[in-house]
Order: sequence, then structure tokens, then C-alpha cells
Amino acid sequence: MVLKNIKPIALVILCISAYCSVLKAQVEYKTKNYTHELAPLKVSVSFLNMEDILTPITAGILVEGQLKDKLFYNVQIRKGYLRNFNIQAKDLLTTKNENKGTVFEADIDFPFSDITKSGKVKVITSTTFDGTYLGEKYFKANAEIRSYWALSGGVTNYSRPKYLKSDDSEYFGSVVQASTDTESKFIPFNIVTSGLYAGIVHRKIRKAIVTTNGTSYRRFYSKKFFAQFLVGSTSVKDFVYNDQTYKIANAKQVPFGYRLGWQWDNMGVVTGFEFGKLPGVTYETNVEKDELSKIFINNPFLNYARFTFHFNVFNADKNYHMKGR
Repeated sequence: MVLKNIKPIALVILCISAYCSVLKAQVEYKTKNYTHELAPLKVSVSFLNMEDILTPITAGILVEGQLKDKLFYNVQIRKGYLRNFNIQAKDLLTTKNENKGTVFEADIDFPFSDITKSGKVKVITSTTFDGTYLGEKYFKANAEIRSYWALSGGVTNYSRPKYLKSDDSEYFGSVVQASTDTESKFIPFNIVTSGLYAGIVHRKIRKAIVTTNGTSYRRFYSKKFFAQFLVGSTSVKDFVYNDQTYKIANAKQVPFGYRLGWQWDNMGVVTGFEFGKLPGVTYETNVEKDELSKIFINNPFLNYARFTFHFNVFNADKNYHMKGR
């Protein structure tokens, strides 16, 4: 009885496999690879990046490229435009010094291993939408994968908003307490960190034109992983209240940090995620510790997570050296 049930199932599987093989054989195509012909300068913009866990929200620009097929560079500039939404404005002692955050980074990758190997690239030939589901017709074509390992190094400068309670006398002194209401308020101040970073990068690149049935499809995909060690010096800015300047005391320097991150470029849409511990300062306060604070702010090994979203607007690799071919 068991054998009788198995035979029809095996027959169905065999028929499906044969049918899929016929479909695969019916797709004729030609592939031309361009993994070593990358843009020397390409520009992307972003309007929604989440710095330092979830806030602040920044917008900015990403400039990157390849020089003489041997050197890769990356420059990022972002500026905050939405304030920290974890603390309401009404809970601030003053909003005069509140910083929305800035980020500047510039680095270079020096490949020490750069090889190409055989792989696949997904070619979408058509898409459909029936009002509920989005479908696509595609096949996977043979294509070249460029894979390199590189040493990376760069410079960084970033500012971040920080908050202390106005009744933390060990940081501000009694003059601040006497100047505030009986209800404790948050006092915003800025920290600015300048530093260097170095580490290792691994990147895979697929860039090709696949031609089938007289139609050419340009394809570009890139995936990058990086692990870096950071060292920096942080300055804590004064804050002004009632025309008086107050210094932040007892902030302990944390000069070293690290980060792990990934960056994906899918046809000009550049997505990034990274996490780690940035150089900065530490201090203990009586701020109520929410769940995010327990994970990040008070964690000796982890103090930030960052999400970035950029869109190519100039000289994208999805077009460079492939447009019109």
C-alpha cells in the first residue's frame, strides 16, 4: 500500500522537475560583466536616517566611488531635523541649546584581496499587480561576482544631544537648582566627538547587462560588511540659562569604541545598518531608565544603533558604463 502511494508522488515530482528544466532551458541570454567598471564619483541623498538608536532623525548626502580600480572612498554628511522624541519639549528647562545632531565621516578602503568568481544575478523581466499581490517574472543568469577584502581607515566628527536632570547638583551646582522650579526638568547640552577609525571591509559586487529576447537588463547589487575600531576625543559644551553659562562637570571620557555594520546597494537604493559603541562621555543621573536606556545608554559595550537610507541621484553604478549598451 505504501509503495502504491509513493509511486504517484514520485511521478509528479519527476514531471515538475522535467517541466522546470524545460523552462530553464528555454531562457537564452548573454551576460556582459562590468564589476571593475565602477563610478569614480556617485552621489546619493537621504531624508530619513535614524541615528543613535531611534533618534534624532537626520537628512544628508553620501558621496562614494572607485579610483583606478584599486581604491574606494566614502564620505557621509548628515544633519538632524527632528529633535529627540523620547523627551517632550515641555519637559526641558530650556530649548536654547538643544542639538538635533550632525554626522561627518570620510574613509578609504585599500583592497588587499580582490578576486572574481562565478555566481548568479536575478533578472526581473516583468512585474504584475492584481490589486492585492505583487508578482514578478524573473530568471537567474550566470554573472561575475567581484569580492574584495580591504583595510579601511577614516576620520569622523559628530555631535549628539544629551540630557541631564536639573536637580543633578554634582554636574551643575546649586545655582542651577535655585534657578529652576521645584519640578525637575531636563537640561539639554551638546557633546562633540572627533576621532579616527580603522578596520576591515568585505564587499561583494555584481554589475552586469543581461540580454534576452532582444531586451537588455542592467543589474547592479553590492553588499558590504565592515568591522572597525574607533578612537576619539569628546568635548562637552556649556549650556546657557537665564543669561548665565554653566559647565557640565564630572563627565568621564570614553575614548575607545567599535562598530559592526552592513551596507546594501540594490540598483541605487543604498541601505545601511550598524551598531556598536561610539567614543564619548559617561555620567550617572537619576533619569528614569526605560527599556531602550537599559539596552543602550547603560550598556558598557553597546550605546548606539544606526539605520540609513540613501537614493542615488548622480552617476549611479546601475547606469555608469552600462547606459545605452
